[in-house]
Amino acid sequence: MIRRIQKFSFLVFLIFYHYSYAISPDRTIALMNVGVTPAGIALTPDNRFAYVANNNNYGIANSDNVSVLNLTNNTVVTTINDASFMQPYTVTINASGTKAYITNSFGTTISIINTISNTVEGIIGGFDGPSGMVITPDGTRAYVNNYGAGMTSGTATTVRVVDLNTNTIIGAPIMVGLAPAAIAISPDGRFVYTINYVDGNPGTGTMSVIQTSNNTVIATIPGFSGPFAIAITSDGKFAYVTNFGSNNFTPVGTTVSVVDLTINAIVATIPIGIQPSSIAITPDSRYAYVTSYDTLYTNTINFTGLTAGQGTVNIIDIASNTLLPVTIPVGRSPAGIAISSDGKFAYLTNYTSNIVLVLDILERMWLK
Repeated sequence: MIRRIQKFSFLVFLIFYHYSYAISPDRTIALMNVGVTPAGIALTPDNRFAYVANNNNYGIANSDNVSVLNLTNNTVVTTINDASFMQPYTVTINASGTKAYITNSFGTTISIINTISNTVEGIIGGFDGPSGMVITPDGTRAYVNNYGAGMTSGTATTVRVVDLNTNTIIGAPIMVGLAPAAIAISPDGRFVYTINYVDGNPGTGTMSVIQTSNNTVIATIPGFSGPFAIAITSDGKFAYVTNFGSNNFTPVGTTVSVVDLTINAIVATIPIGIQPSSIAITPDSRYAYVTSYDTLYTNTINFTGLTAGQGTVNIIDIASNTLLPVTIPVGRSPAGIAISSDGKFAYLTNYTSNIVLVLDILERMWLK
């Protein structure tokens, strides 16, 4: 009898443990201290390292830099400092993992990091507040969106093409919408998409579709509200766009738009958290992970008292375009997200807390 009770108790424990593990929203397995106001993050193709652009929004001396993370043991390997960094914002790593390209959002350049030596080996000039970069599948060209730098932030309207063999801008500027905030490329490299922030008001944002064979805009999709980040499914058929809202945080964005790229139109709008800021899609294109920034002014007349609330991650089931019934707390002001190519982990930059947070996303029982 005692043996049966022990056996039954152990079975109950296993069921309870597995159930609680499955529904628990806390999937954090590591935290890493990085630099000041980390923004963009990218992983090397082998998932061994990550590069984090520390945007240094406070203008602290010698704090415009890039943190290098060892993802095997979740530690900071080194911090790269270079005179070329000017509020580094995004990171793009080439297919071989040998170079990391850093957009300098307050300047006119992109810094090129040699990932073997972790030093800046060159710069590409001629931009205007670059805020994103994508590389074609053959690795020969890049497309860079210009958001506008300094006092002209948010006033630029172009995308530039870069020859990565010579690290120079080629061709004429491609005219897109006002303030292209982020950029993405189709898996086959035929199209590049910019989401144009415009003024952050409801419905004023647009998406420009660039055909890479002749570098012309072939479509403009309206109806976004302060679009901030974009991710494309692995089959190239759909784009998911976060609607952040106004830079002054009024009005506040609370949705993700789903774009059918076969017809170039918004086909769904998904309500989500406050200020959805970044988005990443799992390698199998089953789920989209969306961060909500949730950082607001207490005084929206003078725009003072900026306060970070509870940042979160929500998960969209791509097959049904519905939210899964779980909200993951992830600290303050989650700004960027990247998912490992094996689909095991998600890495988030926390802009206010100056950390990178690691989520275990492989165990999918908790999503069902």
